[in-house]
Amino acid sequence: MRVKPIKQFLTALTPPPDKSITIRALIMGLLASGTTYVYNPLVSGDTVSALGAVSALGGEVDFRGGVITIKGAGSLLDCTVDAGNSATALRLLMGAVAGQNVTVKFTGDSSLCSRSHRAVAEALAAMGADISASKAPLTVRGKQLSGIDFVPSSPSAQVKSAVLLAGLNASSPTTVTEKIKTRPHTEEMLRRFGADITVDGNTIKLNPSKLSGAKITVPGDISSAAYPMVLALRKGYCYLKNVGNSRRELIDFLVGIGGEIEEEKGEYSSNLTVKQSNLRPFTVSGALSTALIDELPLLAALAATIEGESVIKDADALRNKECDRIRQTVTSLKNMGVDITENADGFTVRGGQITGGSVVTKGDHRIAMSMAVALALSAKGGSVDDDKCVEISYPSFWELLQ
Repeated sequence: MRVKPIKQFLTALTPPPDKSITIRALIMGLLASGTTYVYNPLVSGDTVSALGAVSALGGEVDFRGGVITIKGAGSLLDCTVDAGNSATALRLLMGAVAGQNVTVKFTGDSSLCSRSHRAVAEALAAMGADISASKAPLTVRGKQLSGIDFVPSSPSAQVKSAVLLAGLNASSPTTVTEKIKTRPHTEEMLRRFGADITVDGNTIKLNPSKLSGAKITVPGDISSAAYPMVLALRKGYCYLKNVGNSRRELIDFLVGIGGEIEEEKGEYSSNLTVKQSNLRPFTVSGALSTALIDELPLLAALAATIEGESVIKDADALRNKECDRIRQTVTSLKNMGVDITENADGFTVRGGQITGGSVVTKGDHRIAMSMAVALALSAKGGSVDDDKCVEISYPSFWELLQ
C-alpha cells in the first residue's frame, strides 16, 4: 500500500464501533440467560472470530439489520474454539469456560499461537482451573473454582477480565485489586448484565452471579478515533461522532500537550471536534502508559512531528502484542528518517520531521495504521507492506488517507 503525504486533513466521520466492547458483549451474551441484543457491533476479523467462538460454544446467534442477537447457551458445549488473531476473545473465554462443566480446546492463527497467555493461565490456576499450556493450542477442562483475592503483578485488562468471568461460577466471592487501573469495560458490562459486582477505587468485588440478557449499544472506538485525531491535530480538522468516553485518557492527554479538542459529552459517548494545534513534546509513563497501551505506537509517530524530545516508557507490555511493537515502531520510524531510540520499556523520540520510507508491519494492525499515519504526515510518503491486517479492528481505515 502506497501512502502519499497529505497537505490538509478535513473530515467528519463516525469511528468504527469499539472492538473490546463488542467482544465482551458477545461473550456475556453467551453466558447470560435469555436474549442479548448488541446494537452497532464492530464487524471485523477479531469480532467475527469471537462470534464464531460464541456459536461453537452453543450460543444461538443471529445477525441482521446491524444487530447481533444471542440466545444464551445455558450449558456450554465441548468444542474447539478458533480465536483467529484475537487475544481478547481467547483470554476472556478461557475465564468464561474455566468454571463450567465443559472441555474446550483453544487455538488461533500463527500470531496468536506464538503469544504467551501465561498470566491468564496462572491467575485462573490459582482459582483451581485446569489449563494445559500457556500458549495456544491449549485446553481448558472446566472445574469447580474458588474465588480469590487477586492482585495482578502487572496491569492487564484481559487478565482482570478472565478472572472476573471465571468468578461468576466460583464457590465464593472474587476480588481484583489493581495497582494501576486498566480499562473498565468488563466490570461496567458485568453490571449491565446483572452481576453482583461493586467497584471501590482500584478494587472490584464480584459475588458468584447469574447473568441475564441485556441490550448493549456499542459506541465508537477511541483507539480507532485516535488516528483521525492525530491527523487533524497536525493537518487540519475533524468532527468525530459517537466516540466512547469511558476511556478518557487519550482525550485528556492530547488536550494536555496543547491539542485543541472540543467535546460534546453524552452518557456513554461524546462528539469531538479536533483542530490543528501547536503541540508540546511529552512524556508518557506509569498508569498513563497502561491506559494508552494501544495508542503508543501512534503517539510515537505523533512525537516525530513535534520539535523536541518525547519519551514513552513503562510500556513493556507492547512486546507481547501481535508483534514486538516497541521494536517494530522503532524500526519503522527509523526507516522514515526519525531519530528514535529503543529502550527496554519504550522509546525516546527526538522529533521535528518525518522524511518517509517503507514499513514492515509484521501483520500487526496497530503498527500498520500508526505508521501509515506517520507516512501521511511525512515529507515524501512511502509504503506499508500489509494493507489487509487493519481488517482486524478498522476495516475502512485506508479511506482516511484517500
